[in-house]
Amino acid sequence: MHNAHRLFIHLHSTYAHVRGLAIAAAFFAAACGGDGYGSGGPTGPVDPGTPPVAAATVQATPAERFTPPSVVLAVGGTTTFEFGSLGHNVFFDNAPAGAPANITAVTTNQSVTRTFTTAGTYIYNCHVHPGMTGTVFVR
Repeated sequence: MHNAHRLFIHLHSTYAHVRGLAIAAAFFAAACGGDGYGSGGPTGPVDPGTPPVAAATVQATPAERFTPPSVVLAVGGTTTFEFGSLGHNVFFDNAPAGAPANITAVTTNQSVTRTFTTAGTYIYNCHVHPGMTGTVFVR
């Protein structure tokens, strides 16, 4: 019986360690995995039926992401880029004609608004943080 008791304690201890590792793995996968916008990648999915809005706000976050990663505007609509404590800029690289002016300065703790007067898809990037990108769809 003494050996059976030791085996029980060993198995119970092993189970507790495995359970703890599984919980930790699940926590880190949830905290660090994915872009938070499903499988649509950094610009996120956009439902083709999404109605355009007259104004949208995009936050340039300390996590080096634009949130939301995409917006749908009506022609003549505006997007306000809100910059927090980490400096970012916004460049409409290779954008179609009608793209608004870039926000070239590394900007912190302020908001800058851009107007989109021409229908199209405008992909923008932060040149300070490669891979930080977003999209404005204008319909």
